[in-house]
Amino acid sequence: MEINSSDIVYSEHHYDECFEYKDGSGRVEEGVAIGYLKKVFNNDSSPKTLVLFKDIKYSQYDHQYWDNYELEHDEERIVLP
Repeated sequence: MEINSSDIVYSEHHYDECFEYKDGSGRVEEGVAIGYLKKVFNNDSSPKTLVLFKDIKYSQYDHQYWDNYELEHDEERIVLP
């Protein structure tokens, strides 16, 4: 199988589905590769489907959940009275 650089898909928070690591370590950071586009058929006009890397899955949670989760667990967060 041949994969070109243009076939690689990266996580873009708020622009796509949420992705998380299968090992439970959290949401995939923005800008991290999550998979690649694969042709459904072997011809130039074939549609493509997203194939996730083996350590990535679609998250059961949405962006709002992950944004709140990451904010609450940010050790450098400053809380003003």
